[in-house]
Amino acid sequence: MLSKQGEQSKNRGSNPFAVILGSSPEIVVACNLAKRASRGDSTVLIIGETGVGKSVFAKAIHQASRRRGGPFVTVNCAAIPETLIESEFFGYVDGAFTGASRKGKPGKFELANGGTVFLDEIGDMSLTLQAKVLRVLQELVVERLGDTHEIPVDVRVIAATNKDLAKLMESGKFREDLYYRLNVISINIPPLRDRREDIPEFIEWFLRSLNKVCNTSVTCVHPAVMEAFMRYPWPGNLRELENAVEHALNLTDGDELRLEHIPPHIWQRAIENADKNDTACAKDLDDSLAKYERDLIIAALKATGNNRSKAARLLNISRSGLYKKLQKYAIPRDGTAKRLTE
Repeated sequence: MLSKQGEQSKNRGSNPFAVILGSSPEIVVACNLAKRASRGDSTVLIIGETGVGKSVFAKAIHQASRRRGGPFVTVNCAAIPETLIESEFFGYVDGAFTGASRKGKPGKFELANGGTVFLDEIGDMSLTLQAKVLRVLQELVVERLGDTHEIPVDVRVIAATNKDLAKLMESGKFREDLYYRLNVISINIPPLRDRREDIPEFIEWFLRSLNKVCNTSVTCVHPAVMEAFMRYPWPGNLRELENAVEHALNLTDGDELRLEHIPPHIWQRAIENADKNDTACAKDLDDSLAKYERDLIIAALKATGNNRSKAARLLNISRSGLYKKLQKYAIPRDGTAKRLTE
């Protein structure tokens, strides 16, 4: 695994797609399609949940294309206020509105001239703006606010969304003509829960990068931690996995990530998701998860002076949930049980 990561780091400059990790069939299909898309200038629509890496794909396509020497301009359609979004997209001239700069300002399409503009969260764009973006795609010209002069632009558009655009079209919230203009090449990026076999590779990648950030030297991951990560559904996808690894690194003093280091809700969810028909090996890991949960409860009680309300808050569970676990693990009311890992 480390050798593959090292090879990816060396080849990142010559192969922009080396930053796309994973070998699951779903990600291989998506990556191969992205490579083909990079050969031309056709518009690309990247579809996937929040945190799956849509911007990573967009940047790789740009960097592998003939436009690699041009700018890559990102526009988050959901983050720009409605009152500013038109001037951000198309720019403005002197006197276009109160407070406008005397020098005017180029919009995102002008700034991306000769390169690529990445329209992230395209599904959040208003219908009025959709019509104007459609005109840019059709005629390759922009018109600044307050101006009647058309400015030709040479841009490639890559759009991304975490929403179902087909449903938005049915409800009249997304223009059908814009959808078909954008959806020339469609790339679906699967969520992490559908490509769990790639999780170990991502964990290793995050360890390599985050050890520097956290000033740690973790090189090992306890099997119970890996099992917890493999069972967790990761609603936040890669972004959540990265945050979980960084959280764990900040809590460890050694060279191994253990269950007490990772966010409690992850190993708690792993226990809930345990398959009762697993093999004996998986049962051993279930026992390990349960042991660590018991130890963490005892540690929380000790840290709070046996204050169960505070211990429950520390463990991020309800007070009633804590009582159930105290009974489940036969922990005395005074919290004096010994930790199994001591």
